[in-house]
Amino acid sequence: MRSGLLAFAGLFFTWIFYERFWKWRDCIDEALSSCITPEGANLTSGGIFWGIFAIVFFILALFAFIRGRSKL
Repeated sequence: MRSGLLAFAGLFFTWIFYERFWKWRDCIDEALSSCITPEGANLTSGGIFWGIFAIVFFILALFAFIRGRSKL
């Protein structure tokens, strides 16, 4: 159960990372600072930070899964 919740958090932060950085990375690189989406959102290269959260939660989920399996 715990590993599932951590994996869900990892997926959530992966989605945020994609929406706030990865999808717009070319525009952010060209502007060298920020990029305005058609919806009016201002995106910066700081959006890559969400990827760090995603990786951390996926690693925690993996450890929780392994720990739970070893108790069986």
